[in-house]
Amino acid sequence: MKRQLLFLLIIGVALAGLLAAGTLRAQDGPVVTPADISTPTPVLPALPTPTATPREAAGSFSPSPRALHLATDTPLTYTVRGGDTLFSVALETGIDLEDVPCAVGPYFTDDQPLVIGDVLSVPPANVLCHEVGAGDTLDAVAAAYRVAPEDIRALPWNGLIGVRSDAIDLRPGTHLRIPLPLPKNGMTQAPAADADFLAIMLNMPVDTSPFVVFADRNTDRGKSGVASGPVPADWPYGSGHFAWPVYGWLSQSYRYDHRAVDVAAPAGTPVTAADRGVVLRAGWNDQGYGRFVIIDHKIDYVTLYAHLDRILVNEGEIVGQGQVIGTVGSTGNSTGPHLHFEIRDFGRLINPLELLALQ
Repeated sequence: MKRQLLFLLIIGVALAGLLAAGTLRAQDGPVVTPADISTPTPVLPALPTPTATPREAAGSFSPSPRALHLATDTPLTYTVRGGDTLFSVALETGIDLEDVPCAVGPYFTDDQPLVIGDVLSVPPANVLCHEVGAGDTLDAVAAAYRVAPEDIRALPWNGLIGVRSDAIDLRPGTHLRIPLPLPKNGMTQAPAADADFLAIMLNMPVDTSPFVVFADRNTDRGKSGVASGPVPADWPYGSGHFAWPVYGWLSQSYRYDHRAVDVAAPAGTPVTAADRGVVLRAGWNDQGYGRFVIIDHKIDYVTLYAHLDRILVNEGEIVGQGQVIGTVGSTGNSTGPHLHFEIRDFGRLINPLELLALQ
């Protein structure tokens, strides 16, 4: 009996060894083959669906504000609507507040009302607007802007074609368009500050962000001794310290015919308020901005955010710095998804990089 049990025990151990060896050999081979693996087909990410705004006309896009054009080109126009003021026209057309009279007419003065339905002609980017002062003569005005009197007379808008030189009577308070010579290759000479910036960038290592230079150049300007604290929800005033409204690539900088910065980013990227303020406009613009938002910071600064895909705030709403106001799009006169960003100071368009660099 003992021999039988010992024999069965030996057989059991042997079988267990064979089974273990077979298991190990099975584990040596692949568990799954490449043919057993499949990956999902790539699909485009879902983008926000644009919603129509009251002023939007489907399929009708206009040239961009202040686009460079010559006197012989079709002028950019704006039709006066109810409630328009000189400031609202400046915001809608992308020109300085002081240049709006040169969109209305030579004999328009600031104390006259705008007429609903009137079609205004927006001055080209290389045309300045001069308010005639007491004692001004055509020769004196031309000399002040270093242009020839004949160039001023040649603009039909000024109404001086065919008028004898001794019969020209410039009325104080009215306006003249002053055409400046077009820069070569469409670019103006860089100001001294910009030239310094370019020189620094050329000597920086490859792949250095330009914002590093901006920050270094503006370190002292960015310091403030003002203590910060909680801000009431109904506080409409900005701080004057502007944050970048979107993350992306600076695709177009500030120049005489593009007084803004363009930041390229994927469609749907959140756009935030650069500073605290009140939403002055939120809707559609017919002059090329597409869907846009304008924020009045109540400290003489106004910011504009254009070509949005979606608008997430309403007119009259108080927004905080960093609050999402919309998403990047390509509406209006745009060649691809990006944010067109403007800053105005006392109604005048200024270089946003000079303020954004403080961050």
